[in-house]
Amino acid sequence: MLRLAVGTVQKVLEKQTGMQILEVRIESVAGYKMERVLSFLQEDYSSGDLLLINTTAVRLELGTGGYHFVVGKVTQLEETDVLPNEWGHVMKMRYSPWQLAVDSVEEQTSPYHPLFVQDDLSLEGTPVLVGELHSLLPVAVLALHKKNPNVRIVYVMPDGASLPIALSQHVQQLKAVGSLAATVTTGHAWGGDRESLTIHSGLLAARHVEHADIIVCMLGPGVAGTGTPYGFSGIQLAEVIHAVSTLGGTPFFIPRISFGDPRTRHYGVSHHTVSILNRFALCPALVTIPIFGDERDEVLSRQLKTLEVAGKHIFIKGKVPDQLELAALEKGYGLSFSTMGRNWQEDPAPFQTAWMAADYVENSLGYIVQTVNDAPHLPASLSTLEALGLYLTRNEVQP
Repeated sequence: MLRLAVGTVQKVLEKQTGMQILEVRIESVAGYKMERVLSFLQEDYSSGDLLLINTTAVRLELGTGGYHFVVGKVTQLEETDVLPNEWGHVMKMRYSPWQLAVDSVEEQTSPYHPLFVQDDLSLEGTPVLVGELHSLLPVAVLALHKKNPNVRIVYVMPDGASLPIALSQHVQQLKAVGSLAATVTTGHAWGGDRESLTIHSGLLAARHVEHADIIVCMLGPGVAGTGTPYGFSGIQLAEVIHAVSTLGGTPFFIPRISFGDPRTRHYGVSHHTVSILNRFALCPALVTIPIFGDERDEVLSRQLKTLEVAGKHIFIKGKVPDQLELAALEKGYGLSFSTMGRNWQEDPAPFQTAWMAADYVENSLGYIVQTVNDAPHLPASLSTLEALGLYLTRNEVQP
């Protein structure tokens, strides 16, 4: 299914970096509707402009926020570059009607190409906080920045969900408040401060081009699921863990935990997390498990028992922050915290889990700096992660 329509621009409702929101009149046999339409193109719109619009997601009632998407102007007379770049010839969304060339950091014409021809390039122990839900990005980044305002945080966005990073209000807001230093879009995702062809070079660009102290890698907005352990966007995070490990980084994993989701498969520890860690992640990660101090801890203990016994990953537990901390963090941020249609007051567990994971990442920096010089290019092994986990827990470095 691919639904297209022609609409007439009424006015520009909002204009921000990388994205515009338009009010467009779309005709149909039943009459006309005034619709909200997103454009990621760098062009000006005036009342009366005719646009070709993709209406598929809204017609299927999917979670796109009620927006259609501009394909282009119907009456464009001359060939026009609506997404100009500098040097790039690497195509994203290749061979689709909307393929575009980007300035990929690795390619031969890039000024960073000499960096990426080094076959021993490493993350040098850099901690990478990996998570499934984009809605947890602001809590993780803000918690990291609050504890250490001088730390340089770079967000790496893979292509398992939204492709244009401009769709994320959180990315724009985190950069505006100074908590997020830069962004890298990988695979077919596009629009970051840096572009990369693969998750591997994207992580390396975050470290060596954007000089990240900490990398946060979460899917963009708009994940998909099918109610199966095989067909969900988050399965891509197994590949992220592999990339972080083999490149000599330190992978931290935020489990997807909720006690407000009415779906059994997402209550407590999500089946997505279990699938990723139990079957698809072949390299170890540090998995941060929250302690709530009530009956929820027993639920998590039962759900995680199989994973812990398998011994593939290192599980570190810590007390979650008080809900007043979330309230204060949200107040200073400027946007609300919500996930899967629920705000943090209705379901605080996901946000508390992200905060606790961020706290452990920040607390690991000193240890990593002291130990990484011995083997900056070696993959993260189970024994090295176990040693870090012991350091974090024995020193009671907890939220």
